[in-house]
Amino acid sequence: MGKYTELDQISLDVLAELGNIGTGNAMTSLSQMTGHLLEIEIPRVEIVKYQEISRIVGEAEELQTGILVQVSGKLEGMFLFLLSETFTQNILRAVLGGEERDLNALDDMDRSLICEMGNIMCGSYIRALSQLLDLEMNVTVPEMCIDMGGAILSVPLSRYLKISDDILLIENKFRMGGQSFMGRILFLPEFESLQAMLSSIRE
Repeated sequence: MGKYTELDQISLDVLAELGNIGTGNAMTSLSQMTGHLLEIEIPRVEIVKYQEISRIVGEAEELQTGILVQVSGKLEGMFLFLLSETFTQNILRAVLGGEERDLNALDDMDRSLICEMGNIMCGSYIRALSQLLDLEMNVTVPEMCIDMGGAILSVPLSRYLKISDDILLIENKFRMGGQSFMGRILFLPEFESLQAMLSSIRE
């Protein structure tokens, strides 16, 4: 079975470059969307075990926003973009104004904005991955879920664990208006796609 842990250092460097390219593209798009200068540090790209995910992405009982993007084509799977409650609130205020919102009772405009942000972030990485691996990829309309971190992770992880216990995690640290926020992307490919991806990276 294909595993990320089979990759050598050169291949891991390729994945790190994916993070750099994706982050650069996303930073420009998000700054334009929010009308605010967004500073993003060099992303941290890590291969983690599924048992570590809850610890890494924050407390399982902490409210988070999850944006899920399905990928099809030569590479199939899903990207899950996780945002803290604080970052979600700041983005909504920066673009739409107003007071702090109840994230469990957002209106259509609020939800559309968050989905678009997830689409920008995940789309930047998907395009970078497609170009680096020379694999055609199609993207679905993003789906948004606001829930406790553990609940958001449970569905995609339960499906992915049949494929591998290795997960590609990309961590981004944003700065906006003097505050720092963390955004995390999990990439969970299907079995055949994981094999194709690993083979392409090794070439």
